[in-house]
Amino acid sequence: MKRQSLTPAVFVIVLATGGLPAAAQSTNTNNAAPVEVTPYASLGSYPSPRVGAAVAFRLTPTLSVESEVGYRRDMTGRLSATASLLYDLPRIGRFMPYLAAGAGLEEYATALKLPDGALVAQPRTAFAINAGGGLKVPVDDNWGIRTDARWFNGLGETQANTGGFTTA
Repeated sequence: MKRQSLTPAVFVIVLATGGLPAAAQSTNTNNAAPVEVTPYASLGSYPSPRVGAAVAFRLTPTLSVESEVGYRRDMTGRLSATASLLYDLPRIGRFMPYLAAGAGLEEYATALKLPDGALVAQPRTAFAINAGGGLKVPVDDNWGIRTDARWFNGLGETQANTGGFTTA
């Protein structure tokens, strides 16, 4: 069987975002950063814990499109790449709540039992959706802190077994 990989998608995302200026959440709501870069480490049910980075491009004062690439270590190592829309809700003091929803691709592995009884990892790729929200807390005009909770789930017959909540 042919092994599918997200490497080309990751390469395109890195090339597309590599030369852009980046900034964090601004403390001034009228001067929101046009590009936000968010490295992350997430926690969740096995095998969803991952590390990665997200780059959000502001489309309007309240709407951004975000591209995210993640890596999780399971039997081997698996990549994920998603695109999400982030909708900023009205500010509550220093906190800026937001809603998020998106879709992308997830690499995962299933156990395949060979005729001799040995188990091997069978690599697969699935289409996955996510939904959730979080809080952005600007510290100053150059950086801030962000927390996020999202539900992820694979779709179709080849769905990844990563359903559940992930927090970053």
